Amino acid sequence: MGDRPRLDEGGPIAGGGRLHASVLWAGLGAVAGLGAALGGYAFLYEPFDVRTERVAVRLLRDKAGLPRDGLNILHLSDTHFRGADRREHAKIEQVRRATAGEQIDLLIHTGDFLHRDSGLDNILALIDSIPKPRLGAFAVSGNHDHVFYNLSKAPIYSWRLFRGRENGAGMGARGRLMTADSGKAGLRELLRFGRYLLQKGFDGEPVGVNDIGRLRRELEDRGMQFLDNRAVRLGETGVYLVGIEDLMEGRPDLQRGLEEVPQDAPTVLLSHNPDIIEAEAAGRADLILAGHTHGGQIVLPLIGPTYTQTEQLSRSEASGYSRRGRIQVYVHRGLGEGIPVRFGAPPHVTFIRLLPALPRSGGEGARRNSSRG
Repeated sequence: MGDRPRLDEGGPIAGGGRLHASVLWAGLGAVAGLGAALGGYAFLYEPFDVRTERVAVRLLRDKAGLPRDGLNILHLSDTHFRGADRREHAKIEQVRRATAGEQIDLLIHTGDFLHRDSGLDNILALIDSIPKPRLGAFAVSGNHDHVFYNLSKAPIYSWRLFRGRENGAGMGARGRLMTADSGKAGLRELLRFGRYLLQKGFDGEPVGVNDIGRLRRELEDRGMQFLDNRAVRLGETGVYLVGIEDLMEGRPDLQRGLEEVPQDAPTVLLSHNPDIIEAEAAGRADLILAGHTHGGQIVLPLIGPTYTQTEQLSRSEASGYSRRGRIQVYVHRGLGEGIPVRFGAPPHVTFIRLLPALPRSGGEGARRNSSRG
């Protein structure tokens, strides 16, 4: 008993080092396990968790031509099919179940049908799985429908784009002495690059082209019209759809698209990229339907979407309904993804009920509900 150390004496307690090490390893194991679980969820579960969202949008301007009970629009976007049969067939089946029995007036797809040309057969199977819309199916192309991107060097390519956008000069060029001031400037530039990535995300380097002509022909054979800088009136209604080519890889001309649209007609603008909202002529649209952002694809607690691929919308506007003055916007999170992970931004299909303005009220904006497919 006399040789036993007292707890109030200094020095280590026998076995304490082993105890601390075991606690450390247990903590590291728990962190690794949590990381593996979250990674598995983001890769194996959420990309397949196709939700069904229903949104009611009223015109904010009193315009004649929209039926009193409105139009039921099925909005799809960013399918990004590449021919990955297991993943894509599972999504096709969920879309089939979500749309079965629906009375659809319009089918709208706002681009990025494909990631690679090899996904075309699955795109056609997807369209074939949906009930035939009463007033037709319409689409615009996205940047991926035109171009195949290499994502493996996206950080390097994004840095080059950022530097070219800033001033065209490299940071810390050879032969330049890096002083304390230049080091601070470099740190500030890295912080700006971080903010740039949060807003736009990583850009893949264009390394090939997809056969956009074949995509159009095959879909047009199934009754889907591409609205490339042009407008169409919807059957017996007074509603006009206007489509614009992709802002990145196409030749967008919104003024040309609006030429045949009466000023007082209810107008829905289709654009793959929601940045079209900053175009002056976009103010003529009552509703803009877009995609491109994937809703951020990775949405973190307290932070929100990690990147949105848009320069004109805030991160809070990167998914779903928002409003700028008299323009209402709905941004689709997409059904697919380029990099096959999602967290906090599940894929979905959306039914939009477009309704006329309330008499002398200015409208009510939008209401939404969401359910699993």
